[in-house]
Amino acid sequence: MFKTGGVKMKLKLAVFLGHFLVAFASVGEKTQPGKSGWTGKLLVVPMDGSHWTGVKAVAEEMGRRGHKVTVVIPEVSIRLGPGKHYTTKMFPVPYGQEELKQLQARNAAVSKELPFMEKITTRISNMMSFVDFLRVTAESLLFNKELVDYLRKQNFDAVLTSPAVPTGAILAYNLSLPAVYMLRGLPCGLDSTATACPEPLSYVPRFFTKSSDRMSFRQRVLNALVSIVEPVLCKVTYWSSENMASRFLQRDVSITEILRSGAIWLMRYDFTLEFPKPMMPNTVLIGGINCAVKSSLTKIIGKLENSYVREKLPNHALQVSFILEQSSNI
Repeated sequence: MFKTGGVKMKLKLAVFLGHFLVAFASVGEKTQPGKSGWTGKLLVVPMDGSHWTGVKAVAEEMGRRGHKVTVVIPEVSIRLGPGKHYTTKMFPVPYGQEELKQLQARNAAVSKELPFMEKITTRISNMMSFVDFLRVTAESLLFNKELVDYLRKQNFDAVLTSPAVPTGAILAYNLSLPAVYMLRGLPCGLDSTATACPEPLSYVPRFFTKSSDRMSFRQRVLNALVSIVEPVLCKVTYWSSENMASRFLQRDVSITEILRSGAIWLMRYDFTLEFPKPMMPNTVLIGGINCAVKSSLTKIIGKLENSYVREKLPNHALQVSFILEQSSNI
């Protein structure tokens, strides 16, 4: 749910999203900034941890291309930090670096030698602690009235975030801004539900079933049963997030409703490595974005790459970049 000020607004959004795709295609490549003559303002609300790797690369590239990029991060984090081509806006959190290290240590200390039941209870306890950590961080941002008012006055054009932790999605919904989601997937097929994408049970396996796209009758029955249970699991998983969103927006709202407002979904996988399934028009596959930073190859491997890989396997990212750059000049 975002403002649609006629054809001009839609054209502006289309150009901005085009710049997004060019930025993704150009991550790790030595390209010159685009000459579209228009720059936008991007708000980035990242998720801490490995998710930050790809989001940071895109934030840097968008900033390098002349867009004004603002990244909102907590004062205490694992990986989040400043960059060369974007500005950071920090908000206080009620925990310190030592507590964060202890949380990481507990997650890493689960030994395989523990009794089965003790291992299960330990993992559940660690997961609850992690969920509570995410909730506290999200509340520190959303209920910081001074910061939210500041972000509202900046008149951003879009929000880039990871919907796995829907803090950024909730903020984008509140600010009436188009959200660009970057993710690998969501629990219980929530991404397909939010985009109204069909997932035929006959050949699209559900999570944890370990089935392929070619299932026997028994596997299809199991697939159907799992799909019935998934909404309940989803409700439990995102209960605290829905409660927080309802308090922030001051009305009852579901995570599905919030995610439905997403303008574009950037999926961090390649279609050739997945089972065949329907895709929605606003879903873009960006597999390999986390592999942009490469180590130098040996001379022998480098020769093989030059003589075979570049000839037989064209660089898809460069092709996408070229097409989008040409489209922006029309």
